Amino acid sequence: MSKNSLTERKLEPYLYLAPTIVLFVFILAIPLYNLVKFSLGDSNIIQGYLGWNNFENFEYLTKSRFLDSVQVTLAYVFFGVLGVVFFGTVVSLALDKPIRGRGFFRAVAIIPWVVPQAFAATMWKWVVNSQFGFINQLLLSLNIIDKSIGFLSADTALATVIVVRIWQGTPFMIISLLAALQTIPEDIQEAASLDGASLVQRFRYITLPYIRPVLKTTTLIVTAWTMQLFDVVYIMTAGGPARKTQLVALEIYNQAFKNDDLGTACALSLAMLAVIFLLSLLNRGEKEAVQ
Repeated sequence: MSKNSLTERKLEPYLYLAPTIVLFVFILAIPLYNLVKFSLGDSNIIQGYLGWNNFENFEYLTKSRFLDSVQVTLAYVFFGVLGVVFFGTVVSLALDKPIRGRGFFRAVAIIPWVVPQAFAATMWKWVVNSQFGFINQLLLSLNIIDKSIGFLSADTALATVIVVRIWQGTPFMIISLLAALQTIPEDIQEAASLDGASLVQRFRYITLPYIRPVLKTTTLIVTAWTMQLFDVVYIMTAGGPARKTQLVALEIYNQAFKNDDLGTACALSLAMLAVIFLLSLLNRGEKEAVQ
């Protein structure tokens, strides 16, 4: 074999990897470099990077305005993910049973996931409207309430957008868990049923061990996904009223496009990226522990 042939064979794997490397550089590496660069200096949308400012952008992380948005985000993520996991698990277990019309119900269950975010937000904003919204009109017509409920008022706005988040995120959990449920051997379930195991016992000792890896991974994905959600809350409340739904993602948007402070927005984005990266490491660590 000639020397040139050996060289070509050594280079061949790198040629296959070349498109992936190019995509990595343009899609991830360059934006990440600019994110770090802009976070370390004065920057705006029009002029871009203006110069080093000695980490002043990161001081915003300690201000009460930002810490308030962190509290709102934590509540939004915690209760949103909790609801997605609970309802996703319950519905997936129900749809795994050989019930009549199961295919139809499975199709209906994923509709919230395929509806465009902007359309979903606009639809829900109309549904919960205090004057002509469908929910208020229905409750009033049934004489369940005497006056309209302000679902997007200061007291209830956060709870309302959390409900919308659960509605949107549950289908992803359903699809993931249904796939995991298909891996459970039917003979094990039948044997446990014949031995007199209750529904709760079968879930605890058979179903849960099989779906636990998928449940953990999907929960972490939904958590990271929920942390960076922006459009639905922005359309429904724009962070209001009185900043009751001001998520970190909305804070980043306001800093960049309303306050013209791209540097601070990048610093906040970098902090959020670090949290999401830690979540991915946690997921990887759990997978290695299982293996």
